[in-house]
Amino acid sequence: MPIRPVNGMEPLPVEGPHHVEALLERLVAAEHDPQLRRGLADHLSFVAAVHPDWFRPYQELAVTELPVLFDVTYGDLTTLLAEAPDQCVEILAGRLRTHWNLQDSWMLAAIGTPAALAAVADDVRAGADRRQYEDSGIWVPPTGPAQRRFVTQQWAVWVEPVEQGVDLTTADHPVGLAVADVVADPGNSPVTWHYLSITLGSVPGLPDWPARQVHLVGPRATWFWTLTSRIDTLGRYTDTVVELDDESDPVTEDSLCEQEEHGGGLAQARLKPSDADLVYCNGHVLLTPGVMGTVGGPPIGLYPNPHCPDCGRLMFHIGTVRNQIREYGDGFRSLFLCEDCHVVTSNATGWN
Repeated sequence: MPIRPVNGMEPLPVEGPHHVEALLERLVAAEHDPQLRRGLADHLSFVAAVHPDWFRPYQELAVTELPVLFDVTYGDLTTLLAEAPDQCVEILAGRLRTHWNLQDSWMLAAIGTPAALAAVADDVRAGADRRQYEDSGIWVPPTGPAQRRFVTQQWAVWVEPVEQGVDLTTADHPVGLAVADVVADPGNSPVTWHYLSITLGSVPGLPDWPARQVHLVGPRATWFWTLTSRIDTLGRYTDTVVELDDESDPVTEDSLCEQEEHGGGLAQARLKPSDADLVYCNGHVLLTPGVMGTVGGPPIGLYPNPHCPDCGRLMFHIGTVRNQIREYGDGFRSLFLCEDCHVVTSNATGWN
């Protein structure tokens, strides 16, 4: 069974639509039992990834019985509530007008229909905190409906080591390129480490990009940093700006310098759609052996998501991986871009 409930409970069977019905009945009854709700939510993560069609008959129940999905992540909601009927939109929008709360806003945005995205925009323009939506990857422009700045489908990032000497520049998703391969002027750039490159054209739904790949890179810092670059005609990074929210101490900097000098593990990533081969625990799949993160889906919401410095639009979330994908620093690393202005941002957060 690929479900490993975070509360330690024995996994329940989820082998057909009738099991989803039984699961929801237990969730409703667990309104005042947060530990049980957390464990049951991991079962819904599996349903969201592998059998979202089993949940469709229960979308209105999920909207009217708030405790049912109280502990499900926003990413799971975007699958479970996808294309829910307009009646659900009307219920959620009405509740938000009466008493605004984060869970209802998540559910409304997760539906993703034109009616739902128009209702999100109305909510923000009526005074709701747009940051709450932006943390989930939802942009509300000055006019018109809200926009999702991510694709709802997720791919697990499986890492496969390669032998020294293999030409990683030919791989679709290389881990451990030389800085000179991705930066136009490495001698004068704050970029010191390459984590992962993504070939956008091989991942359905990701934006068009003038270069073959976009790169997740970092500066000499542990975490809580943001690095923004423009690209040259070859897709290499230039005009890079770094913002540090947490200065590294000298000992840490020495350690990072040593890692840079000796290099890290070289590998290539394989992107595989979420399926029953993954381990679902605590709202993520990172306990799956070999999985270091995900491409697609909404941002993780632990840090303010970046806006394009040129046009001001919320940037498009490409993916998020753990620093262990190529051991350097600590925490999560996320990759964003503005497909219109050709600007890329990598950022680093701590653990949640």
